[in-house]
Amino acid sequence: MITEKILVVDDEETVCQSIKKILSRKGYSVDNALSAEEAIKKINESSYDLVITDLMMPKTNGIELIQIIKENYPELDVVMITGYASIDSAVKATKLGAANYIPKPFTPDELTKITDNILSQRKVKINNKKDTPKENVSDENIDIDLPFSEKELTKATSSEYVSSLTHSDIPLASKTAVKAYCNLGKRECRRLVLEGRECIGECPIVKKEKAQAKKVSKKAFNFDEILDVDLPFNAKELEKFMDADYIDCMSRSDIPLAGLYGRNRENAHNALVVDDEPIVCHSVRRILAKHNITVTEAFDVDAALQKMKLGKYDLVILDLKMPKKSGLEVLQIIKSNWPKLPVILMSGYATIENAIEAIKLGAADVVPKPFTPEELTKKAEEILAS
Repeated sequence: MITEKILVVDDEETVCQSIKKILSRKGYSVDNALSAEEAIKKINESSYDLVITDLMMPKTNGIELIQIIKENYPELDVVMITGYASIDSAVKATKLGAANYIPKPFTPDELTKITDNILSQRKVKINNKKDTPKENVSDENIDIDLPFSEKELTKATSSEYVSSLTHSDIPLASKTAVKAYCNLGKRECRRLVLEGRECIGECPIVKKEKAQAKKVSKKAFNFDEILDVDLPFNAKELEKFMDADYIDCMSRSDIPLAGLYGRNRENAHNALVVDDEPIVCHSVRRILAKHNITVTEAFDVDAALQKMKLGKYDLVILDLKMPKKSGLEVLQIIKSNWPKLPVILMSGYATIENAIEAIKLGAADVVPKPFTPEELTKKAEEILAS
């Protein structure tokens, strides 16, 4: 017998009652809440297997409710329903962890099918968790001068850290990480491991490198003088075609110092745009170049994958419809080989369904065509800053 409990959240009582009627016929136990605040109170007081929430509600909307639920009850599944369906809200809901997104109006069969699938998957997850052997974590205090149990310390740190502790309460150096990746400095950092936190403000290592680069890159020529007899241009003319960072690294040999080039550049990033229409690639390159993002173009899937093997990119902007392989297929290849590389999917054929599928496959965002320069720039900068 079905015993799953479902909470329906919608500020329209008729919608709540309609959904309750549909799902009750399947044997589900259904409660209603007319606001996000009421829903949170009920979730605190009772146990639910699924929450179905409306997007547009007074005070706290559906997106905010999903965020609250996922922060406090990460294992509780949530489905969003809305009469104002859009790719943007579908992407936001999916990125926050929504199990599905249903535009209104929907049929009883559509709602029942999605509910059945989600709760069936939930049962499988719970059964798999039961079958997984539990770690042998002690409830005893680690030592007299460290009155915490292994279980408490594991919650606050990690099982790897706890397993490396001796009775002296000092982790064995050979078992702990020597370095960790620092997002502030964009590199591996020993200080992050020692202090357990990233630095505030500018990375001191990067700051030191910039200071050294400025010292070395003092020009041996006047800015208005020609560079050399075999290069009859002055630095001011050259800067029109190159960038200031390149000029800073020039010596009298007219060859930029490779080790210094790019050191003074602020927030420089490399992006790869993949689209079989060259005009789209050129447009993306021109838009992002104004925001100090270097863009490489690829008009073919195979060429794009080859470029990714040979170069390092901070972002890939990928078209959905292309010859040979679709954008979703390429996205899966990228995530399989470069799991941390963020991908923005763009498409003139974007739908809520393929936007949700893209996010579930690992895309960082979805941009429908046509898009404005501001829309693309905002999404790219947000992703590169995270």
